[in-house]
Amino acid sequence: MKESIQYGKQEIEFELQYSNRKTIGIKILPDTSVFVVAPLEISLEKIKELLLKKAHWICKQQSYFLNFDATEISYEIKSGYSILYLGRQYKLIVEKSDKEEVTYKGNLFLITVKNKEKAQMLFDGWLKQRAHSKISEIAKPIIKKFSERFKAPNHIYFQDMPTRWGSCTIKNKLIFNPKLIHTPKRCIEYVIMHELCHTVHKHHNQDFFDLLTLMMPDWEKRKEKLDSFA
Repeated sequence: MKESIQYGKQEIEFELQYSNRKTIGIKILPDTSVFVVAPLEISLEKIKELLLKKAHWICKQQSYFLNFDATEISYEIKSGYSILYLGRQYKLIVEKSDKEEVTYKGNLFLITVKNKEKAQMLFDGWLKQRAHSKISEIAKPIIKKFSERFKAPNHIYFQDMPTRWGSCTIKNKLIFNPKLIHTPKRCIEYVIMHELCHTVHKHHNQDFFDLLTLMMPDWEKRKEKLDSFA
């Protein structure tokens, strides 16, 4: 049966089922629906009382499944500073030179410029180009795998998005945030698969999460890593 509780301004709906169990069980499904199993002898009033105590946790779990926000990533290009690239920390070295370029070796990025004040602009441009090529490279085998079961786009696109890691338009155009290049490869793979699944199911419903689990069984661990990324 369908029931609900009021938590502040938010109404939390839940599906209630009675059984021979001794305690109340609460489960938040990937589509954010709430499923409650309760002992036969417990009143609806008691069940709602418990759910109110658990309301903050319920909302937090629902937010976990829906959250796909990008982390605000900023950096400053100066010698001695560091930057994250594919989840690894790289030390920055800025040197004056007639040759303007960015190179990296081991855990170092070397930026050579005629004017050190232009180091940021040079590196920003290089990193954006690198993001496009590297993320496209990572996406290729994932799209190939997905296309063995479903129709998948042949190309991906990039756009600076302050609050999103990626998006899938109504016409199945896949767009990714270049700042993904700062995150580990397995997180990038997750974002790509997440958006590919939206070409089949547009909303975060149970069908979407079933498909995501089928195509990437460990997606929750990858998402947890991405969510904790800073």
